[in-house]
Amino acid sequence: MFKDRDIICFLGDSITAAGMWMAEVYQILRKKYKIKCFNCGVSGGSARKAVQYIQSECLIHNPDYVSVMFGINDIDRLLYIKENENLENLVELKKQAIDCCVKSYEGIVEQIMESGATPIICIPVPHDQVSDVPAENCDCQSAMDILEVEFRKIAQKYDCPIVDFKAAFMPLLGQEGIMNPDRVHPTEKGHHIMAQTFLHDLGEIDSVDFETPFEFEEWNKKRYETEHKLHEINFVEYAALFDVGWSQGKTFEEKKQIAKERYDEAEDKSLFIPSAYLSYIENIDNRFRMKGDIAKLTIF
Repeated sequence: MFKDRDIICFLGDSITAAGMWMAEVYQILRKKYKIKCFNCGVSGGSARKAVQYIQSECLIHNPDYVSVMFGINDIDRLLYIKENENLENLVELKKQAIDCCVKSYEGIVEQIMESGATPIICIPVPHDQVSDVPAENCDCQSAMDILEVEFRKIAQKYDCPIVDFKAAFMPLLGQEGIMNPDRVHPTEKGHHIMAQTFLHDLGEIDSVDFETPFEFEEWNKKRYETEHKLHEINFVEYAALFDVGWSQGKTFEEKKQIAKERYDEAEDKSLFIPSAYLSYIENIDNRFRMKGDIAKLTIF
């Protein structure tokens, strides 16, 4: 499917931002083509939020292909927990969330195509409703199934290739080491399954190998680590931790001060969000240097 000089961007939420599956895809494709890949995932991202950053974080790379995976943050999982099952307008709220996701998703696909790139529609990793873990099972896969139908319609309408992560994961749910206890995020092995599925569904490998662990090459490891710091910055910038427009007109120092206040307010500073605040404070001044480092490590 791909060829020399192609640029592939990966747009999505925290499962994309985590980067392991994209890093494996890139490492394998680099052995076949002079190709560039950019991870444009944002933790906490959703189709409706991606409109805010698709140009600055994704299309700015002038991609030939954009992998798109959203869904789990769009459906409002709180609507599917037992405590909310008697909400008066529950059915309508669920429908509104799904409709908003589909409308935003199609808008993203249209923006990608207007830029001259080809969208790659990814059927999202399913919510793990099988494993016996402490995390509450919010029974939201029914909403994800509705999104799958709509995403396939969009793929057909715009003649886009499809990668089916759901089909790969469903038979494996419940097996140890595939999904994290939060029921949402794949483990390292899960990311390996994603990478193999992506390459197979797009015709880049003949068969999948889910058992052989992925090992970073040194150039790729350095790139991954730098990219991860940038994703923590983007999480704070774009994941609606602050009011819309919170950073407008503010200097880096002012934004760092706001992040510091949020970090100081956190009771458990070891959790992901406080850690992201701290990383933001430490790295925001170096954001553009790190983007330069990424560019250097991505040269053919």
